Amino acid sequence: MIEIMRKEDLAQIVDLEKKCFNDAWNLEQVENELEVNPFSNGYMLKENDKVVAYAFMWETFEMAQIARIGVDPDQRKKHYGQKMMEELFEKARSGGCEYMSLEVRESNTAAIKLYEKLGFVTVNVSKGYYSDNENAIVMTRAL
Repeated sequence: MIEIMRKEDLAQIVDLEKKCFNDAWNLEQVENELEVNPFSNGYMLKENDKVVAYAFMWETFEMAQIARIGVDPDQRKKHYGQKMMEELFEKARSGGCEYMSLEVRESNTAAIKLYEKLGFVTVNVSKGYYSDNENAIVMTRAL
């Protein structure tokens, strides 16, 4: 079951960011998403009081945007990413959203396969989107 992220969880979220991403968000960026950005909602999935997956989702009018999603590399292949996404679909629908979109690194084939399995389609490629100049695949799906 997904829980709403709390300030007490941010240290674990930042640690997971470092494990999941080369361009990890720091504590200030994560706090901003949780406490300042009025469109952002933070969610997490815990096993034995340890955060194993998390996401920040922006909701604006009819669109939900996955701003960040991560699964502990040591906990992959347990379907936590799929579980998070399915619950995010429900959260977005209940918030009145009709569509969901996200960007994913072109090289992240495992994530792209999961998103396609969940009904996302590629709508664009953002050239040089990431700080290391890698392209982003822009994907969307109806809710």
